[in-house]
Amino acid sequence: MACLREYRYEILLKNTTLKECEDYIKKCSEDVYLVPGGYKVKGITLLGMASPVGFSGSDIIIQFTKPCFGFFVIKLENEAQEVKKLRDQYKKDKNVKKIK
Repeated sequence: MACLREYRYEILLKNTTLKECEDYIKKCSEDVYLVPGGYKVKGITLLGMASPVGFSGSDIIIQFTKPCFGFFVIKLENEAQEVKKLRDQYKKDKNVKKIK
């Protein structure tokens, strides 16, 4: 699993629930995709059955689980290549669904 220290990121919401994470991502993103559990964003494995991934410009907004601390929403900054990768994957993979 990748370490967040390797990226430019900002914590947008912390110590919250999965539902609050999903609602926040939907509210604060231009586009949101629902990806299957195990999907990797910049080496960060998304947990659960399905996880929302949002885009705002070239930034990616995801939920992140930190053991013993709970759920967070983080923004990975300036990740235009990863945004393009997921959009291309959405066009090919029926398991990735656009929800916004």
